[in-house]
Amino acid sequence: MICSALHKEYLSYLKQHKDPVRAIKDKAYLYSDLKHYGLPSAIIGAFFKVQDKQLAQLKKPEVVKFIKYFWGLPSFEERCLAVHILNLHAEKLNKTDMPLIEKLMRESKGWSFLDSLIIPLMPKLLVKDRSIYKYLTKWIVDKDFWVRRSALLAQNLFFRKGIGGDAELFFDLARSQFDEKWIDANYTGSLSKKRARFFIRKAIGWALREMSGKNPNVVQKFLRENKGMMSGLSYKEGSAKLDKV
Repeated sequence: MICSALHKEYLSYLKQHKDPVRAIKDKAYLYSDLKHYGLPSAIIGAFFKVQDKQLAQLKKPEVVKFIKYFWGLPSFEERCLAVHILNLHAEKLNKTDMPLIEKLMRESKGWSFLDSLIIPLMPKLLVKDRSIYKYLTKWIVDKDFWVRRSALLAQNLFFRKGIGGDAELFFDLARSQFDEKWIDANYTGSLSKKRARFFIRKAIGWALREMSGKNPNVVQKFLRENKGMMSGLSYKEGSAKLDKV
């Protein structure tokens, strides 16, 4: 399989199924600066499904080449293919691939790519090499709120399953975000500040909610001890599955 051949076929598919009205809405909803064709995820997924048999045969060097190729293209849907290929070959990844993953994370600039990138991938890497947890402690002090959000959500699948992960590290990361002075120091526009606060607060609550399914007592204890310091949104989300806190 050749990148350019797949790209040509995909472009034809995108143009065939494009929806200009939806594209405008998607671009606005995602605050995206990319080109959008306006395809629903199910339509995009249908193309991926047809290609998966061939894509699955790619060797590691080819995987990296394909990811870089499609990530460098101008549309949201083309970059979706890069993330799909990355996830398809997740078991081949290790610590040496973290610079690539971090590059994609920093250039994602939104939840749509990040939720398909960080949440499914990071647990697989963290299981292979505990030293990768150091990335989370680095990301949580970054100036970019999307990077901090990635640090908070990187263990979500561990928490959902109730197996693996480092809950104490997450608690430390979450507590470090209760003081939001860093947002005012790094963002000037009111909308940017509002979005930074919302997505960080929401991420803390989301991770706690996932954890509460398997370890409710641990989450209850954290919420009781930190209720006066955390945002109402984080508390509400984190306690959503708990009867009482």
